[in-house]
Amino acid sequence: MKRSILKVLIVLMVLALVGMLRMPFEQKLTKELEEEHFIAPSFNLEDRASLSQKGFVASFGSLRPGLAALYALTSSGLHGRSDWAGLEDTFETVVLLDPYNAYYWDLGAWHLAYNAASSTRENMEIPPLKRLQLAAEYREKGGQFYDRGIRANPMSLSLRREKARLWSHPTRDPDYQKVAEVLEGALADLELNVVQRERLERELFYALLRTPERVEDAYHLGRRLFGNPKNRVPSLVNGLCVLQMHPRVRVETPLTLTQLYGDRETARRLLENYFTIEDDAKPMFGVKDLLDSL
Repeated sequence: MKRSILKVLIVLMVLALVGMLRMPFEQKLTKELEEEHFIAPSFNLEDRASLSQKGFVASFGSLRPGLAALYALTSSGLHGRSDWAGLEDTFETVVLLDPYNAYYWDLGAWHLAYNAASSTRENMEIPPLKRLQLAAEYREKGGQFYDRGIRANPMSLSLRREKARLWSHPTRDPDYQKVAEVLEGALADLELNVVQRERLERELFYALLRTPERVEDAYHLGRRLFGNPKNRVPSLVNGLCVLQMHPRVRVETPLTLTQLYGDRETARRLLENYFTIEDDAKPMFGVKDLLDSL
């Protein structure tokens, strides 16, 4: 009897040892497969509990994308009823089931940052200050949803651009420093073709132009972009012209009006557009005096 028990203990110890030896290899292999998106990511205990509470019995493997699609279809009804708490909960489930689908992250963030925020801001049944507070909270939630989507899909250019667009909306308390950080991250992290890179760099120029602490960075970026005639669109040319007059920008060899605009009439017309279009964030140093001289 004792010998049998000893044999069982020996077998158990061998199995445990083999399991311990295999575990690092299997964990490494699983991590590599998840990073390459060959398998879906493992759920932690909190995620498993969340899925269990939502009634998902078969929530793993190849069923996840299909379940995510079905769940996402319900969002239109929640949107129509302005059930923003229900919609937020729905998209938390959707992205948990299909985290590598950037579309769901974008759709969820859009609903929160735009639809939920706007609806709450315009809801006259809520006291004015509370409306503004809730709208700001939904916008922040949308931004955080983009952040999580980018972490799950770090090579997604669309998610980064949509996050930058969220914080650059001119009528909704823009944060151009945040926009610049998003775009600089995309330029540093992503493999981009020439067209994509220059487009992002122009968008970065517009954000830096509107960030008082970064106006010199904007000027140097603008000068480099100006070297390619395809980049010489009115917004970039106007920005460069104004930055050359900015007291916080050091300019060794300023571009002339002829170099920037071609002729004085074009300069006057484009600068008038820059001056008259309302945008509190863009610099205006010297623009009025320059227009008076043209």
